[in-house]
Amino acid sequence: MPNIIHIETSTSVCSAALSSDGAVQCHFENFEGPSHASLLGVYVKQIMDFSRDKGVKVDAVAVSSGPGSYTGLRIGVSEAKGLCFGLKVPLISVPTLELLACTTMFRNYFEEDVLYCPMIDARRMEVYSAVYDNAL
Repeated sequence: MPNIIHIETSTSVCSAALSSDGAVQCHFENFEGPSHASLLGVYVKQIMDFSRDKGVKVDAVAVSSGPGSYTGLRIGVSEAKGLCFGLKVPLISVPTLELLACTTMFRNYFEEDVLYCPMIDARRMEVYSAVYDNAL
C-alpha cells in the first residue's frame, strides 16, 4: 500500500496531494496563477501534518518533470528533492505531457490507431506538445 506525495507545478496551477493505493487522501490546489513559491511549501506542510496525524508513512514523492514553466518546475522539483532527502524515500519523475495523454486514454474509449497530442501553453503564442500512440 504505497503512500505517495504528488507535486504539480509545471503549469499555472499549483497542487499537492497525498495518495494511498491510488486513492487521494488529501489535496490542495490553486488555479489563480503563478504563486507556486508561496503556496507549495504550505501545501506540503499540510500534507505532512495530515500524514503524521493519520499515522501514514510516506513511501515516495512524485513530481511533474515538464515540459512547462521553468520557474514552476524548479520550485516543484526542489521541494520534491528536499522531501526525498529528508524522508529518505525515492523520487518519481512524471512527464507532464505523457500524464495528460494517459488521462485521456483511461477516461475515454478510442480506436487502437488513434494518436494523442497533449498541449501545454508555453506563452508567446507557442505550445509544448508531443504525439503519442496507445503505447505512449
